[in-house]
Amino acid sequence: MKLKFIITAAVLAILSACMSTSPQLGADASAWDNYLSWYKVTPEATTGDPTGFLGGVHASTRGYRQIYVNSTGEAVNRGSASYPYPEGTILLKESFSNEAAQDARRNVELIVMIKLAAGQSPATGDWEYVRPDDARGTGDSGLATFCRDCHLFAAATDYNFINSVFFQNNR
Repeated sequence: MKLKFIITAAVLAILSACMSTSPQLGADASAWDNYLSWYKVTPEATTGDPTGFLGGVHASTRGYRQIYVNSTGEAVNRGSASYPYPEGTILLKESFSNEAAQDARRNVELIVMIKLAAGQSPATGDWEYVRPDDARGTGDSGLATFCRDCHLFAAATDYNFINSVFFQNNR
């Protein structure tokens, strides 16, 4: 009984740490109200795990995803400007649970990355992560750590896995 309590308390502590968030540093959510007019990084919705790092996030391997970038970061994403992304870049990922949801554009989950000024969040490569509930993650908050620990594998491309060059090289 005591061991069960200790295990339960440990699990709750871990989950609580993963859910800790941080104050907003980047743009307000209204900054991506018009994201459908942005450059579409993914020529068509992707599914599966094209990077090998997806695991159970972003609607998992069965989900369908579209990625958009605002005009601030478009040149870097297309490969015509060098990394890092400039401050103010917004990368937005739409995640749908399946193809039918994607085709009907229903129950979309929006995940956002906002490039901050150099030095604002060194622990995340100066990115702010935004969940669908508008919770923010920077620094060492649980949300930032959760996102960063995966995106760290894409540090060479400024913590962004999917860009136009990725699609050109993986067709």
